[in-house]
Amino acid sequence: MPQNRDAYTRYRMIDVRLRKKPHPHLEDLIGCLSEGLDRPVSKRTVQLDLQEMRYNQSLKFSAPIIYDKKEKTYRYSDETYSIHNLPVSADELHGLDFAISILDQFKHLPAIKEFEEAIHKIASTVKLNKEARGESDHIQLDKPFIIKGIEFVEPILKAISERRVLSFSYQKHGSDLVSQNLLEPYLIRESKNFWYVIGNGISKKDHKILTFALDRIVDLQITEQTFSDDKIDRKNFYKNVLGVTVGGGSPEKVLLSFSPQQGNYIKTIPLHHSQQILKDNKTELRISLELVVNTELKMQLLSYGDKVKVIKPQKLADEVRESAERILKLYEQ
Repeated sequence: MPQNRDAYTRYRMIDVRLRKKPHPHLEDLIGCLSEGLDRPVSKRTVQLDLQEMRYNQSLKFSAPIIYDKKEKTYRYSDETYSIHNLPVSADELHGLDFAISILDQFKHLPAIKEFEEAIHKIASTVKLNKEARGESDHIQLDKPFIIKGIEFVEPILKAISERRVLSFSYQKHGSDLVSQNLLEPYLIRESKNFWYVIGNGISKKDHKILTFALDRIVDLQITEQTFSDDKIDRKNFYKNVLGVTVGGGSPEKVLLSFSPQQGNYIKTIPLHHSQQILKDNKTELRISLELVVNTELKMQLLSYGDKVKVIKPQKLADEVRESAERILKLYEQ
């Protein structure tokens, strides 16, 4: 790929000019680029650009640029050629497919909705290219589901930027009670495809730092009430947290012993940035973490089943064991 965006802009301008008649002289190309970029472009730069378009393998242009010695002009030997007509590689198609699936999750955001038509065109083109290659079913991605509450992201960001208090109704999962809340919003966090807003709950007597799931929020309003300083260190608030639950806890040293097979996955995709390998052999992978012990950590550990053992802290080990015992009772006759 070109070293910078400016270089690619020049390639595009050269490509357009080479496909027009009369065919350009070197001076024409220099003038075209200088005018288009609104600054002087040297003869040497244009000559190097022509060479890059011809021979730079990483660009994948292999542009058929020829020089007419008699006319002293440049043109493409293939009049149908353009750098925009290049075939897309399989890897690039799969990368685009993945990117489109991610964008589709946020299609309800006004900032993304503005480009909905363009995204749809790209998606259609990718589909046609894959079908032409016979690859339409070779890679299958989970279809993104509609994330409830995603429409609140933009107004919450606006409130954070303007330091204005939010007012909304909130209903917890499994509860019929609807609470009314006033919140000084500090940040938005995503975890496992769910979105949360974190802030100072000023509707509470003790002004706790609270976390609200966006999918449980109703009637969100940005009030005229403002606030001054954040009550948290936004940069480091989740430094030692897995998921979103902080709960006033302090980070603890967590020691985990994984089976060798599960350990291979843990080495490839670490649980947390604080992860350190203490032992790695044929019988176990032992790691240490600096984490607040919260619900998300416990659920993550339980998901590994018998492939992990909690060594410390003892309280966490006891809680995981008790959960495992309750699971076992569900299957007892």
